[in-house]
Amino acid sequence: MAEPRSARARRRRDDGAVIVEFAAAVPFMMLALALVWQVLLLGITSMYASHGAAEAARQASVTPDDMERVGEEARKRVRPPWDGEDVMTVSVVERDGGRFARVTLAMPIFLPGVTGPWDITGEALVVPEVEPRGTTP
Repeated sequence: MAEPRSARARRRRDDGAVIVEFAAAVPFMMLALALVWQVLLLGITSMYASHGAAEAARQASVTPDDMERVGEEARKRVRPPWDGEDVMTVSVVERDGGRFARVTLAMPIFLPGVTGPWDITGEALVVPEVEPRGTTP
């Protein structure tokens, strides 16, 4: 049995609609994917900052005067390219009566290694096992 004439005519008018709708939706899908990827990079950067700060705090509690070694140990916990000299800074700051290891990482934009204007900072408390030289108990 043949299709009614109006159904055939209607189908012929809708033939390209799916392609046009898909082409209109693709940029929105790509934008959503880019946002999800950027949030993932934010999470990874934050994780590396906190892991690096924890390792720096552990090392600073054992060797409080050797900042080179503290930085070296913190970099061991962070994967490339987040561990680069221009991307990662390690410091020990004194605040609120305690010492804190601070690791600051430049936030990547869309690709690891392409840094943006934002930084992510992780801090961890240094529990002193050895007193730093130059301080009196």
